[in-house]
Amino acid sequence: MLRRIKEWYDKQSDSTKAFIWIGAIALIGIACRWNHILEQAKIGFQFYSGK
Repeated sequence: MLRRIKEWYDKQSDSTKAFIWIGAIALIGIACRWNHILEQAKIGFQFYSGK
């Protein structure tokens, strides 16, 4: 399974590889800050609902 993923990854262009890494880093960042993101979204919805 890992060999197939490595072969697929090696076939990608350099720009596609960069997008894969940027996406992975963004997902890790979102996962680390998930509670903060939810709190701020809740505050935003409360502001627009007049609470």
